[in-house]
This record gives sequence, C-alpha cells and structure tokens, in this order.
Amino acid sequence: EDCEDGGYVKSLNYLDALSLQARSGVSGEGFVENLSEWSPSSAAEDAAVGDDGGENAEEQEDADDIMDADDMRSLSSNTSAAPPAVGAIERATAELASKLAVLLQTGNGTMIPYRVLRSRFNPAKVSDELLTMALSSCAVLVRGNFSLKSDLCKFLHLAGAGLGTGGAEERKNRLRELRDLILLLLNMHGVVQRERLTWAYAVRAEAYRSYEAIHPDVITFVLRTVAKRSEDCWVAKVEDDEQFGADFPEVAASHGAYWFQKKDMLMDLIELYENAEVGDHGAGDHLCPSILDNSV
Repeated sequence: EDCEDGGYVKSLNYLDALSLQARSGVSGEGFVENLSEWSPSSAAEDAAVGDDGGENAEEQEDADDIMDADDMRSLSSNTSAAPPAVGAIERATAELASKLAVLLQTGNGTMIPYRVLRSRFNPAKVSDELLTMALSSCAVLVRGNFSLKSDLCKFLHLAGAGLGTGGAEERKNRLRELRDLILLLLNMHGVVQRERLTWAYAVRAEAYRSYEAIHPDVITFVLRTVAKRSEDCWVAKVEDDEQFGADFPEVAASHGAYWFQKKDMLMDLIELYENAEVGDHGAGDHLCPSILDNSV
C-alpha cells in the first residue's frame, strides 16, 4: 500500500509529525494540530462557503489567478486589519494563505500533495475553492503537488546571509532564482542534474559576479530541500499527482501559465543547463531521457 502511494503516506506522516512537535512545543507551529477546526472569520466565511452565484462568484473567479508573492505577503500580513475595500473572499483567502504559508515553510518547502492538505481541513468550513485559491496565492504546483513560492521561503533568506558575494538582497534573489529553476526543471522533465546546474552557474558567474554565490554546495543544499537522488538524477521527493489536474483543470491551467512565464524569465539559465558541457561521468549525474523536452 505504501509503495502504491508513497508520496501521500510520507506527506501525511510529515504533517502528523508537525502536530506532535506543536503539542510538545518544539516547533511553535501551534496551529497545525487545530487545522481541522479552522475556518475563516465570520464575514469572510459567509461569502467563501456560500451558495450564491452573484458577485461573490465573480470575485472568486478573479481570485483563481495565481497572485504574486508580494501581493500574498501584503494580504496575509494585514488580514487582521484588512480595509473594507478588500472583498470577503479575498480576506478569507489571505487568512488561509497565511496559515498554509507557515505550514509549507516547515520542512524547507517540501512539496505536499493536495489531498494531504485537504485532509487537514473540515470541508464544511474550508471549501475546495477556498483552499485552492489560498494555495495558489502562496504556493506553486509542481507535477501535481504544492510547493511554497520561493519568494516566501525564509530558509533561503537565512542561507543567503551566509554567502559573501554581493549585497544581501541580491544573494536572496539569486537563491530564489535557483530554487525556481530547480522547480521548473522538475516540472518540465521530472528530473534535475546537479552537474549541469553547477556548470550553468559557473558559466553565468564569469559574466555576472553575483552568481559566484551559487557554488556547488549551495546548489546541493537547495536541491535537497525538494528533491532526492535517484540513480543518475535528482527527482522530486513526492511522487507525481496526476489526479489533481483531472479534479481541478482550471487551477492546474493557471499554474501552467505561471510556469510558462517563469520559463521565459529563466531562459538564459535553462539554455546553459541544457547545453552544459558535461562528461559521461562525474558527480553521478548523467543525461537522463527527455532532458531536452521543452514541455512545461
């Protein structure tokens, strides 16, 4: 049974471990064990779980688009004092996104299947529509599983503080870019080659000094937060979840559009990665099948 759905079992055990830590006061994430009882504030809840199809439905459709990380941070950090102009659904989305962002932060942004996250909430209090909207505001979909947006990863900020090249904000941006590239490659190909990443960043550093901060140890550190070694490549820690796209095609399509935009932004690094001059051996990362597939 574990072999058939190992990603689900491991992720569920991971969240259960968080609950135990919370009860023992280890992690400080006290809300984890109480998510089954969580619901939006009363005003937001009426709109978020209501059955009317008028203005609220239109608001919800607009909110289906993935919000930028800056927008999510702005909303989630001010939910307690949201201005009247902010709609009820937006407030409910921000409230839930702030909870999910902290949850996804734990474990250095490890991907979690939707059904695992769904199982932590009461469907009568948190609808699928609200949950997918909140997730889309703070996380990205990678092969059917959700991973915290790189702009929100606090562990990247801490790692960036230890790198000596360039300004602090510039180092953070390079680390976020690296993580986005890794997630994009996983989403495109299902595998990542560390040797190719190392080569791409070494070439990049010859032209841009700030890229010197992304040395092989940093690449390995970020890879290990979302991937694991598998023969000659690195693969996602959690198995692909094709069912999510079948159940929520519009949500999956919006995330697909997000990755197409991200691919354009990272095209220079992608081309360096795919055209990397690496040998047939070294670091154990050989060329995997379909690595030059251009699909997202």
